[in-house]
Amino acid sequence: MKVLVVDDHALFRQGVAIILRELYPDASIVEAATSAEAFDAAGQNRDIRLVLCDLRLEESSNFQALEQLVKKLPNAAVTVISSSDDPRNISGSYRAGAKGYIVKSSGSDTLRHALPLILSGETFIPTSAVAMLTGASKAAAVRQADPITAPKLTPRQHEILLLMAQGMQNKDIASELGMLEGTVKVHVKSILQKLGVNNRTHAVVIGIRQGLVPASLILPDSKTGG
Repeated sequence: MKVLVVDDHALFRQGVAIILRELYPDASIVEAATSAEAFDAAGQNRDIRLVLCDLRLEESSNFQALEQLVKKLPNAAVTVISSSDDPRNISGSYRAGAKGYIVKSSGSDTLRHALPLILSGETFIPTSAVAMLTGASKAAAVRQADPITAPKLTPRQHEILLLMAQGMQNKDIASELGMLEGTVKVHVKSILQKLGVNNRTHAVVIGIRQGLVPASLILPDSKTGG
């Protein structure tokens, strides 16, 4: 796997590289300090699978470089790593095509948790942004679902959705509920279909919006990140 790390601080790039090599020992890491260097790297390495990019690069606007990287590397999971937790930057990054947004102050554990999700096709959403994305306050999000409009999940599917909201993967859910992992996969697929989404993160967001998932599970002190 080839990874492009874009940040104007060399020490930060090196720190990210260390974590990447722990997670993916065979990864090839390409570094860039500016958007211009990033574009050159993208042109020379079309097989880049993951991009970790600072949102604030001196010579470009916040989202301009991000949008161009997404266009230049359509098969890569472009992810923002930023010191900003401003909801406007988070939502703007997703609109520009980012698959994830990681706040630098969240620490290396969040990076270790988020990258496998992003590479598997998930969209990683910071917990600080969940309320904004669902359009509801924490108090509003925990209200009971409207039985007319809420998706009709079975009790078992609802239970699995709650465990998904806590960041548990299929293997962990199977262990927790005493089920086969294959059975959990079937339930998860059904949950996604009923909620009208294509990944687990969006399922949790819709679950909060519909009142199926208490926002208190992930706000404000969640360790799952998204």
